[in-house]
Amino acid sequence: MAISVRGIASAILDPIGNAVLMSRAGDLGLSYRHGPRTARRVALTFDDGPVAEGTEQTLDALAEHGAPATFFCIGVNATLNPAIVRRADAAGHVIGAHSMQHSRLTTVSLTGGAHIDECLAAIHAALGKTPALYRAPWGWMTPWEIRRLRQRNLAVIRWDLETPDSLVPCPSGEEIAAWTLPRVQPGSILVFHDGMTHAERFPKPQTAQALRLLIPPLKAQGYAFVTVPELLGIPAYQSADVNSQPAPRTPAAQATPGRAPE
Repeated sequence: MAISVRGIASAILDPIGNAVLMSRAGDLGLSYRHGPRTARRVALTFDDGPVAEGTEQTLDALAEHGAPATFFCIGVNATLNPAIVRRADAAGHVIGAHSMQHSRLTTVSLTGGAHIDECLAAIHAALGKTPALYRAPWGWMTPWEIRRLRQRNLAVIRWDLETPDSLVPCPSGEEIAAWTLPRVQPGSILVFHDGMTHAERFPKPQTAQALRLLIPPLKAQGYAFVTVPELLGIPAYQSADVNSQPAPRTPAAQATPGRAPE
């Protein structure tokens, strides 16, 4: 049986990366993980799109329940599916950046920022606006990547609740909703996955079904659904001259309780 060197390396390094690069040691406490815990407002976020089927199914489910969301788009996918980016924007959702190729190596590299700049350019080409929000692939972050992102006036958005819809095989919508519902807190930023890297088309009916099963009971509990910028009180997009903007505020420097990372 052939042995995959990449598979072995991933099995060894991924747990280390997850433990260190998803912690405050990785981001120096400069990422947002949730909003204020004092109000029943939550943000639904989606990674790895846009793709035909998956993102479209997600948009349909959100529209059925009047829930705004934030989509963190991979640059190469935005290039493949610019009309879907525009559809999400027209529906009132916010578009953030999720790197150009979804490579973790670019995050840990000491030099280079093309993975950021190319993604911003791809989304701007599709939408005519440049995101002010960034989510790193896998949520991995390094102090030097934080510096690169802040130089580009980008707020780093993480999460406090990752749903299991990225598992392989993907759980059913019922299983995703049942696992997620009791874990939601005021101010939660939830992560779902509506696509796949380098995919023009990728179905995600499980995610769409999970949304249909999650949104009504959360509304019944008094939760309101808002975009990430609404939850955190930060800009969604950059001004025409990004070099004229001040550096993004740090979570710890903001006065509203609950905005600092856990």
